[in-house]
Amino acid sequence: MGKIVFWIVVFFVILLGLRFLNVAKSRERERQRREPPKQLPPAEPTVRCEQCGVFLPEPEAIPTATGYRCGDPACRGKR
Repeated sequence: MGKIVFWIVVFFVILLGLRFLNVAKSRERERQRREPPKQLPPAEPTVRCEQCGVFLPEPEAIPTATGYRCGDPACRGKR
C-alpha cells in the first residue's frame, strides 16, 4: 500500500511541475505578444552598377554621366 501512495504522490508532483512549466511558457508568450515589434531601419534605395550589374546602396555608388558605378577596382565590365 505504501508503494502505491508513493507513486501517486510522484505522479501528482510531476503534474504540478508540468503545470508550472506551462504557466511560465504562457507568461513568456504573453510578454512577447505585448512587446511592440522591433522596427527595422528604413531601406536604402539601391542602384545598379553600369559596368558589372551589381546592385548596391545609392550612398555607396559613384555617380557618373551614364549612371552609377561601384567602387570596386576589379569592376571592368564583367557583364
